[in-house]
Order: sequence, then C-alpha cells, then structure tokens
Amino acid sequence: MGIKEDLAFEHLEGRGIEFGALTNPLPVNKDQAEVVYADRLSRSDAIVLFPELGEVTESIVEPELIIDFNDAVALRSLASENFDFLIANHFIEHLVNPIRFLVGCSEMLKSGGMLFLTVPDKDRTFDKNRKLTSNHHLWRDFRRGESTISNSHLREFLKSLPLHTPPDSVINCFKENNLPLEYYDDMKLPLNPFKRQRLFNWHRERSIHVHVWNRESFDGFLNWIIAKLELGLEIKPTHSPEDVEGEMIYVLNKIS
Repeated sequence: MGIKEDLAFEHLEGRGIEFGALTNPLPVNKDQAEVVYADRLSRSDAIVLFPELGEVTESIVEPELIIDFNDAVALRSLASENFDFLIANHFIEHLVNPIRFLVGCSEMLKSGGMLFLTVPDKDRTFDKNRKLTSNHHLWRDFRRGESTISNSHLREFLKSLPLHTPPDSVINCFKENNLPLEYYDDMKLPLNPFKRQRLFNWHRERSIHVHVWNRESFDGFLNWIIAKLELGLEIKPTHSPEDVEGEMIYVLNKIS
C-alpha cells in the first residue's frame, strides 16, 4: 500500500462517511472501520453522465446517500450523525463552496473524530495552467452562500485544458447531447451563445475542478480558515510532504 492507504488504516476507525468515491473508494481496515458512501449521483446516473468510465463501471460505488454537496441544507442534515471519521478524497476541489463544506465537516464529526482530506496538486495535473484560487475568492463565495458553478469558473476551466482528443465514448455523448464537438478541435469556446451555454451546462452537471491549489496555497488556506472560523480542527503531522507526489494528504483531528 501507499502512504495514503497506510494513513487511512492507521487513523480511521469507527463509523464514517466517504464523499464522492465514484470508482476509487479509499481502502480502510474493515475490521475497525465502517464506511457509508455518499455521492450526488446514483451508480446508474454516473454511468450515463460519465461514458468514458465504460471499462470500469463495475468499480463505481453505489452510494447509500444521495446528496448535493453544494447544498447547505443537505450538509446540515448530516450534522446530527456524529461520525467518527470523514473521507474527502480528491473531492473538495469539485465544490463551489469549500469553506461551507469544512464547516459542515466540523459539525458532523464527534470530538476526537478524523477528517481524511486529499487534494490534487494543481501544478502536477491538467490544471497546471490555471491561476491558484485565493482565500479572498473562497471567503467571498462563502459569504455570498454560492452553491452553483458559475460560467466564469467553467470558462476558465475549459480554456485552460490541454489540447487532447477525447475518447470515442465522450464524442458519442457529445453527439447525443448536441454539444459542439469543434471545442475539442482547437479548445475555443463556441461563439454561438446557445452552444456555449449548452457546453457549460453539460460540464456543470458532470462537475469540474472548481478551485485549484498547490501545496503552499492549500496549507495556507486550511490553516487560515480553521483559525478564522474556529473549526476545532487540528492538522496532525503524519508524514513528510515530500513523500507524496501529485496530491496533498491531510489527517485532521476534531479537538473541540
């Protein structure tokens, strides 16, 4: 096993919930940990929306809970559960309002509970050409109660993607949904406003990396928001950051 799996086996026990596992649930020690899976899509809906997963559909997790994670009310509905641990593995970057999610995590965890959080390093992914998300931006979205991926987020995401040819399954899905295939030819957004909005809506439904961080910026964000909102979370010193490539791994303890 890798560092991430080792840390999960070491720190996660009791009853917990994993958000957005899709095809890659985090391995845990089943002798000591019981996981409830929550996602915004059922397995059958995910198969339709992500045709490129055709070869690995058997690995898609069927969630026990269907939740819109951008919905503040839905998050608060879990606050009474008092989970022993929460898993957000390559998840928080997909959220419109990461601060609201972290507030929700603090409310869902019992004292002594663990939040297992991993985040892709934007400098090592297809997001490398994008600007880092600032704390100011995140705080503004939190104060406004943002809950929908904006067109500006979608525009920035789509225009920064590296040139590539999509798999046949995605091309077929574009055709079936009357989406502009020329977008994939030169990475230019459609000039036709109806085609552009249709493209935005399709990616909004599939979800994108709404926000991006590297290690320095996410370290700063996490420490800043924990202190600012007094979330009662403490980052445990579990490993050397240099031991992990392409992502950041955090184990946080609910101390109050």
